[in-house]
Amino acid sequence: MSSKTLLPDFAVAVSQMAVEAATTAYPTDYIVEHILKLSNYLINLAGTCNLFGKPDLDIYSPSLNTLFDRLQKKQVGPSLLPHGFLTPERIHGRIYERADEEATDRPLADYEDIYYALVARMQEMHQLLNLRINSGFNVASEDISEGGPSIAELHNSLSEYWNVLNNPSCGKALDDAVREARLESLRHELVHQVQEKNMKAEDAHEQLSQLYSSDVYNGILGLNFVQDWAPAMIGAYLESKYRRMLDLEKEEAVVKARLSRRQAKMKTLREALAAKSAEEKLIARRHARNNARRAAPVCDVDYEVSRPTKDTPHAVGSADATEPTGAEPNTTTDNMHHITGKASMQHSPEHHAQLHHPGHHYEEHTAAYYYQPIEDIIAHQEMLKAAAQWQIKEQRVSEYSEYLRARASQDAQHRVEASQSSVSSGSSLGPSPPGYIRGPFHHPDMDYSQYEKF
Repeated sequence: MSSKTLLPDFAVAVSQMAVEAATTAYPTDYIVEHILKLSNYLINLAGTCNLFGKPDLDIYSPSLNTLFDRLQKKQVGPSLLPHGFLTPERIHGRIYERADEEATDRPLADYEDIYYALVARMQEMHQLLNLRINSGFNVASEDISEGGPSIAELHNSLSEYWNVLNNPSCGKALDDAVREARLESLRHELVHQVQEKNMKAEDAHEQLSQLYSSDVYNGILGLNFVQDWAPAMIGAYLESKYRRMLDLEKEEAVVKARLSRRQAKMKTLREALAAKSAEEKLIARRHARNNARRAAPVCDVDYEVSRPTKDTPHAVGSADATEPTGAEPNTTTDNMHHITGKASMQHSPEHHAQLHHPGHHYEEHTAAYYYQPIEDIIAHQEMLKAAAQWQIKEQRVSEYSEYLRARASQDAQHRVEASQSSVSSGSSLGPSPPGYIRGPFHHPDMDYSQYEKF
């Protein structure tokens, strides 16, 4: 082959006349095997070879990649019923339907659309390769990729698959499968109408008998013969067939993605709040424990530490052992050996810890506090605080009452003295009594700041 020799054209595509004249049909397994192998090979080739441009990876476009993935995921195509039977609810419900069989076991009618996509893809690849050879970018003997076949070898392989898929026996098998699938859809629709009581059973049986007659069967649309269609026309046909269904699937995916993001955000927020709450509870418990230890409640434990007798030997390392003979005794130490009284906040037993010698008598007065539960200690502190606040309020009320009584008594005494003076002098406006001060009564030593808060 010379450098300018173009690749030969594929054989003529299968036509309706050839299919009607065919007397045999390929087995379903044979056709399915070739379609799956060729689809997988062309998809992988588009990812490793850049002679044919970037592959179409849009999952909401009816490309070869999308149709192949839908077969593997057991998704179904658009309904085969006439448009008059399709309501928006039924079209939307179709996106949730799944096939029971694996891809290799599905009916041959489910491969109709991927058959069109394969025919269009092979025609497109043939046109691109001839365009590159004619433009001088490539030659037929050049490899399509490192370690891959040459352009001529790829063309020969594609020609073999083309001949299988465009054989009249393959076309007849596909055409019969599509017709039977449409008839089966109509039969299920008649049963559905009877169940919904939209049609009588007698009318349904009459229509079923007509479905399988030769006139009705031949009038049902089977395989679309695309021998005169360009790759772009086949793509437009698939786009119009799948557009409504793929748009609904895309909207559903957007809603699920939004819900998933919202749930993930709420989960993160709940975890953060739970962690913060746990940390706050831990800090609160620590603060309560520390406050309880710093502010111990008043203990009613009497304690007495006996002073050591002369017969009691000094402990090794004690303070008395280190004192020289004849030295003046330490009065502070002697006073702490004999204490009798109440434990308080200022004189907690821990401030008078002594070295206990054999024969000494002491009490575990600290255990009454340190072995109490934290909750009891906090409750006791709150009770003491409330009692102190109530005592302060009672004292303020008592002082204010005494102040009011003293003021009322002083005013009454002034009025009596004034009336007596006016009677004795014969005038209503007599002189003021001695020591009388006009205006409100104020005690010179009284502090009124505490009444302003009351």
